[in-house]
Amino acid sequence: MASAALSRLETLLAARRLDGTVAKADAVRMAGPQAPTGIAALDDVLHGGWRRGEVSEVIGGPSSGRTGVVFATLAAATARGEIVGVVDAFDRLDPATLAATGVDVSRVLWVRGPALTLPGRPAMVASAVTQAVRALDLIVRAGGFGVIVLDVAGAPARAFQGLASATWLRLAHTIAGQPSAGLLVGDAPMGRSARGVSVRLTSARRWTGTSPQSRRLAGLDIRAHIEHAQRPIAATPGWTLRAAG
Repeated sequence: MASAALSRLETLLAARRLDGTVAKADAVRMAGPQAPTGIAALDDVLHGGWRRGEVSEVIGGPSSGRTGVVFATLAAATARGEIVGVVDAFDRLDPATLAATGVDVSRVLWVRGPALTLPGRPAMVASAVTQAVRALDLIVRAGGFGVIVLDVAGAPARAFQGLASATWLRLAHTIAGQPSAGLLVGDAPMGRSARGVSVRLTSARRWTGTSPQSRRLAGLDIRAHIEHAQRPIAATPGWTLRAAG
């Protein structure tokens, strides 16, 4: 029997003709206890990918590779036939870019927040963060999603001060035992669950050309520094993100 939260979510989406984005319980088959990131070097260290039933974090600054990791994870999930959810706190997701990276956008529930230019007005940014967290909680409670992403990258630390102190603990409790992998995407740690991981990304630019006139950006060399609450992870995986064109 469908949960009350899922029934409510389906009703709200049906009103906007978006009910096709929600998978029925018997239509979703998860591949295993991990949701692969789609990046071999990272999956190796994570022993297969993000843990389902846990909340993990993807942390880093602009051009650190955050978006690449999230998109690769979503592409891998939708290729397996899973439904994924993305809570886009500041309405920055580009569906065309998402599709170009291999994500089946017909299997994505995209929840859009207000279009804000960060850092923006503190009150407006804080309100957007609060609404995004509430949307994430609703999707987690609905169930049936392989990967659920909350993207609040760029939000200053003060935008989170209005959240209840137990916000992330409640989220970890809600997702526990579900076949969903939760991902928080931001600039700094927020609240991974006990068995989740924090993947902190840094990058270095790679250039081509032998003169200032011919110098071009060839890509980014990404390094992932991984933290786990229960055990240390010594390996620091890396990979190269090639520039398009």
